[in-house]
Amino acid sequence: MPRFIFIHGNLDVPASFERLLRFLPAGERCCIDLEPTFRSWPSNQPVDVVEVARQLAKTYAIGSDDVVIGHSMGGWIAAHLKEATGATVIQLNSWTNPRKINAPTRNLRVFKAFVDSGLYQHKWVITIARTAARLWTSRDRMQASLNRLATIDPAYLYWQYALIFKPVPSPTRLPDLRIHSRRDPVIRPPDEPYVTVPGDHVAHWGFPAEVGHAITTFLTNSLYDTQPG
Repeated sequence: MPRFIFIHGNLDVPASFERLLRFLPAGERCCIDLEPTFRSWPSNQPVDVVEVARQLAKTYAIGSDDVVIGHSMGGWIAAHLKEATGATVIQLNSWTNPRKINAPTRNLRVFKAFVDSGLYQHKWVITIARTAARLWTSRDRMQASLNRLATIDPAYLYWQYALIFKPVPSPTRLPDLRIHSRRDPVIRPPDEPYVTVPGDHVAHWGFPAEVGHAITTFLTNSLYDTQPG
């Protein structure tokens, strides 16, 4: 019976996996909150996804017997955890090619300037984003993330952007399963094979049964013990 490790996406928290959990097989579950990792990050240590993955592997004793499920930014971390530990990795609306991210820029200096200026957290920017999020099937999850954006520590906000956009070598060990919704406006579908599910960027919140079925089917075919949770 595997241990399931969950890693949330940008601006999100472990609670984003709550709806998905009941559709997954039994097993120990560990939902990682990335903010404590940020809080303990040495101020003189550069931030990139490889180093974050190494730190998480050490902190949570992640190994080849674990199943790591990561959403968006969390899936990017998970891909590098596979590289470091050999864990089974399932990506939810995530990437291994950063060019799949729909972003106006990938320049970290620009992100730093926007964060330092307060632009990202300006009430009008958040209001516009909230209006756009009303069209999402996972609108309540997105609204929660935007509410968090208004009060998040700017240093933690930039830490996440550095984790996402700082160039690193591409992982050589690919995720074991990719699950993606075609209507995701944030991350374009991968070029590699993936399972299609309905919904938008947070499909595991809007359609947890469908995402859970894809995960359970994969684990069953991989000869894991998949007794109901």
